[in-house]
Amino acid sequence: MTHPRTATAAMALAMMALLVVPLSSASAHRYHGGPLFWPFAAAAAVVGGAVAIATAPFAAIAAPPAYYYPPPRPYYPPPAYYGPPPGYSAPGYYYWR
Repeated sequence: MTHPRTATAAMALAMMALLVVPLSSASAHRYHGGPLFWPFAAAAAVVGGAVAIATAPFAAIAAPPAYYYPPPRPYYPPPAYYGPPPGYSAPGYYYWR
């Protein structure tokens, strides 16, 4: 090669580009953990189920939370109806005339 400095710079640029390019997509839609995650997921399911069963009697006799009540009435009048402007008429083909 007649230009070793240019070739070296081009090779270094190509190597850096390969290091920066992602090898996989950033989406995690299909990743649900691996075999090392499964015992923790099973333990969380068991604990969550036990907690739901243990607190079910308390939830049955408790009053409903506040967010089940309807929202308060607004203090402003409802918006007025804006009809079509005067002189507006629908096209002739609209009413099949």
